[in-house]
Amino acid sequence: MKILVCGGDERSLILARLLRNDGHEVLCFCLDRAKLPDGCKSVSSPVEAEAVILPVPAEDARGLLNAPLGALPCRIEHILDCAGSGAILIGGKISSQIQAAAEQRGMAVHDYMRCPEFTVKNAAVTAEGAVSELMRKTKTALCDMRVLVVGWGRIGKLIINKLTALCPAVCLMSRSSEARALASALGCTSFAPDCPPELLGSFDAVINTAPAQVIPDLRAFKDSCILLELASAPGGIDENAANDLGLDLSILRGLPGRYAPESAAKAIYSTVSDILKGVIS
Repeated sequence: MKILVCGGDERSLILARLLRNDGHEVLCFCLDRAKLPDGCKSVSSPVEAEAVILPVPAEDARGLLNAPLGALPCRIEHILDCAGSGAILIGGKISSQIQAAAEQRGMAVHDYMRCPEFTVKNAAVTAEGAVSELMRKTKTALCDMRVLVVGWGRIGKLIINKLTALCPAVCLMSRSSEARALASALGCTSFAPDCPPELLGSFDAVINTAPAQVIPDLRAFKDSCILLELASAPGGIDENAANDLGLDLSILRGLPGRYAPESAAKAIYSTVSDILKGVIS
């Protein structure tokens, strides 16, 4: 099969290698500033292909192809025009606009993020990466820290699970009373965003996984508090407010690609392979 791999980070390069090893013809677009795997060919413009693979997320903040290793910006619609009708479009967090544009061109659309096997694996790598990043940033052992995790989604749950083995004081903040009740039943202290400010001031680190601003006021945290932002843009931590307060904020979007690109790429590859084989319809 002729496959066009477009944009992305190191995960795209590893994915291209794995697909080439399967015997596919792999062409790479908007990966100009990277060394391609053996057998993969770089193209300077999009070409016709049976399958087009976009990164996760597919688009950057400007709505263009997410291509940090590309030399020039590119509209995804241009890629779709060149790929030809009947091609399969695969990517992560594909917007409704791009999905509609692809379907108008007769393309079948598949989003990694709608495949449970991928999302769980991706969340597990993200959670492990977040714990590793926290350990890298602090000079204090986790067993001596109080850590607040915001959000009770897949990633939040997995971070709490991994942290509790190392840190006896892990708490959850969530707007959902059901989430707080379940976390408490599992032995994790939890509270709502309207908790007393002095409680927030007791934490040494905050890991946000919620895509909305759940934290009421960053001024409640002590100056030495470490903030890790994992949620998709615009995120749940006000970056300008954190900077104005002099807080140590790290934006960690795309963490799987930085922390464990091989594992992250293999998760994408497994899902892509199933799609190409028709296992996922």
